[in-house]
Amino acid sequence: MRNALRELGKHLRIYGMLFRLNVMSQMEYRANFVTGIMMELGYMVTKILYIVVAFRAGKSIAGFGPDEILVFVGTFIAVTGFYAGIIMNNFFQLSTIVKDGSFDTLMTKPVSLQFLATFRRSDIGILATDLLGGIVVTAIGLSRLGGLDALRLAGYGFYIACGCAVGYAVYLIPMTLVFRLVNAQAIAQVTDSFWDFNNVPMIVYGEAGRAIGTYVIPMFVITSFPSLFALGSMTTVQMIWGAVAPIVFLAIARFAWTKGIRNYSSASG
Repeated sequence: MRNALRELGKHLRIYGMLFRLNVMSQMEYRANFVTGIMMELGYMVTKILYIVVAFRAGKSIAGFGPDEILVFVGTFIAVTGFYAGIIMNNFFQLSTIVKDGSFDTLMTKPVSLQFLATFRRSDIGILATDLLGGIVVTAIGLSRLGGLDALRLAGYGFYIACGCAVGYAVYLIPMTLVFRLVNAQAIAQVTDSFWDFNNVPMIVYGEAGRAIGTYVIPMFVITSFPSLFALGSMTTVQMIWGAVAPIVFLAIARFAWTKGIRNYSSASG
């Protein structure tokens, strides 16, 4: 247990250094940094248009009124900061570093190879923009609904963390095919398209779609579950699965990664 905590602390310190390096790197090209933020703001505006339509229509969507939709969309935007700002670039670049030999260099480092390959890049502009915007939108929705007590706020944060862990695992699993295919850009683009399924409450999908999106490809665990908990609409089964799913899918992702590494041959062949 002590060794595990020591390793965790070491990797957290390393991530802190990597994060600072990424910030300094982005600050060297401030025009690109500002442009990236403007693009992300545009992306956020398109998501908020769903809310505008809901408020103008004054109708509920699958039983959720405009204020509840605010919570769902705000949570989606905030968690998108984790996806787009922390892990997406790393997954998209995995094919590149495997092809050009950079992955071989990572293998020589005395830290977790999976950690380095999937967390070495981050985009502070996207992360900060989505996180701040998502928190503001969610807070407005919750305040209009009466706010959260401390227990429900803690549970909301817990399921946000669980959702991020599930999102990491779900997107990593197909990317482990890169060790067999070498070029997995198409896979990255296809899996990326699944992210927007979280933009609306899971209840709008049919029964079969909800089952697949909850238990097979658990996209709805990522943002719908935290929102449902905050709104007091989460079932007991969903509460249990929301806590168990990260363990299950992180274990599957670790197995897929380990097996993929065994099939990997260096860029030199």
